[in-house]
Amino acid sequence: MGNLERKINLIDLFAGAGGLSNGFEQTGRFKVVGAVENNKEAVQTYVYNQGNKKDIIITPENSDISDITKIDFKRFIDEKSIDRNETVVIGGPPCQGFSNANRQKNYLISGNNQLVKEYARAIDEIRPIAFLMENVKTMNSDTHKFFVTEGTSDGIYAYSSEEHLMELITSTNENRFWDEDTLVLINTENIQLKSLMESLITGEVHLPLLPKESDISRIRSIVRRLKSEKLYNAEKIKEKQEIKSIIESLKEYDTSSVIEKDILEKILSDVIYILDLFISGANTDNKRSLQILMIFVDINQLLRYLNELVYEHILCLGNAEIDTDSSDKLKVVVKVKSYNIVKYLEVFFKYLGYQTKSDVMLASDFYTPQNRSRFMILGIKENYIKDKPVELPRKVDSDRLPFTVFDAIGDLEKINPTTEVSDYKLTYKPQSTTRMQSYYRTGMSKPIIYNHINTASRPLSRKRFKELKDRNGKNFHSLSDELKEVSYTDGSRTQNTVYLRLKYNEPSPTVINVRKSMWQHPENPVALSIREAARLQSFKDNFIFKGTKDKQYQQIGNAVPPLLARAVAEQLLLIIGEEPIQKLRTEFNN
Repeated sequence: MGNLERKINLIDLFAGAGGLSNGFEQTGRFKVVGAVENNKEAVQTYVYNQGNKKDIIITPENSDISDITKIDFKRFIDEKSIDRNETVVIGGPPCQGFSNANRQKNYLISGNNQLVKEYARAIDEIRPIAFLMENVKTMNSDTHKFFVTEGTSDGIYAYSSEEHLMELITSTNENRFWDEDTLVLINTENIQLKSLMESLITGEVHLPLLPKESDISRIRSIVRRLKSEKLYNAEKIKEKQEIKSIIESLKEYDTSSVIEKDILEKILSDVIYILDLFISGANTDNKRSLQILMIFVDINQLLRYLNELVYEHILCLGNAEIDTDSSDKLKVVVKVKSYNIVKYLEVFFKYLGYQTKSDVMLASDFYTPQNRSRFMILGIKENYIKDKPVELPRKVDSDRLPFTVFDAIGDLEKINPTTEVSDYKLTYKPQSTTRMQSYYRTGMSKPIIYNHINTASRPLSRKRFKELKDRNGKNFHSLSDELKEVSYTDGSRTQNTVYLRLKYNEPSPTVINVRKSMWQHPENPVALSIREAARLQSFKDNFIFKGTKDKQYQQIGNAVPPLLARAVAEQLLLIIGEEPIQKLRTEFNN
């Protein structure tokens, strides 16, 4: 390469709105030749900001949905005549499976975790000169594991079979990094279920009592409400309709092949009875109803997990069994083999011929006005490494950092946001600008601000915003009891990020979907706008978001800060003997 006018191909996996690729493009040395993203609104945003090039989105044959599990990357490279020796791959597989914020307990193994293997498969098929993978900061924690699967000839399960793992360590001279482990399928105080559970784990695998996610979500909601002091009965029409649907589903459940069918039929009969009580408003005992419902929940969970072991091709070392160590609890366990996903990726990429470096990076260390930590793995093909070793960029040493919320959005304080998505363009006339704000305005030839839109807050929210400002409060917990209790049964359990009031003199906390969490402007008693949230993520003002308000907020919350991505892109260029058109330090006058 070695030519500043020559651009390196960029393939963006799990692209979202495009924060990662936008940061790479800001170096002036990369051009996107393909992106994978299956969220409709994020695709709209991505395509719009790529000059409306709809064919930039990679789709499998005979489909217009960009589903990475069905994309043949070798075919894509060949059909587009893309030179893999002038190509870099970037991407952040969805993080729910690793995130501390993930409280979803419906699955043993998050399906999103499997998408990390899809990323690995893409690197295997494309064999780019370099790649960057980002994820949540806890990705390398010992508590986040992958499980060895039964061998398959292709697909993602081929990337976790024991045969594959053995091939990796044999070829790289690495030590064995997977070992025996125990998965707990159920741990309950309902010890009277022992005989039924023994029959379920020794016989054929039966379907869950409730296979639909929506039905499970409704049951979980009922369980939460039964635990409160207020007597629960279904009141809303939608709620009653969903419960009726669950009842009909349970009535159709086939128990004929269950060994202890009498016990299971009694459980089904009992739960149908109390669900009917909820619909008719006849529930008089939350505690009793909860006991019946939790027995049902335990059996459904066990059946779901047994099915999942089969569906996910998990290599089990024998059948599931009852753990006899505890007399007051009923625990069902199964022996498996597991491994740390980051260790696997390091060995796998070494096997493919890459040198890698991984670490947690803090966005505010690289000009982003936000304390957002992301786990990064940078990999460079060995024969493309020049004099510099593979390293992630070091923290920028500057007395100007960290940039603050004021640096990011202070110029928008006097510009009242609109509340209509259709009215997404407002006049921009700031009183003064900071160095950070000058960065946002690069590429803007007209005095216009896009996406400066917030939600039309309800009266209660407006009262809360005003009280937080008047009290100089921090978040929901700063509100008076009157404004807490009006809509929250137990306000003490509310997270500190709810109704968060930003501070001008600090970097922002990690940006999430600020609309759902009701984030508030530091000075004005109003919800943070889409553009303000985008600025905290370091998107320039010429990056325009598409979709409904909530979808735009969500795209921003899910994004990688472009400036953080740009810092890694510059480092990548340096390692392979290239340079950006303009360096970050130069742009911010360091």
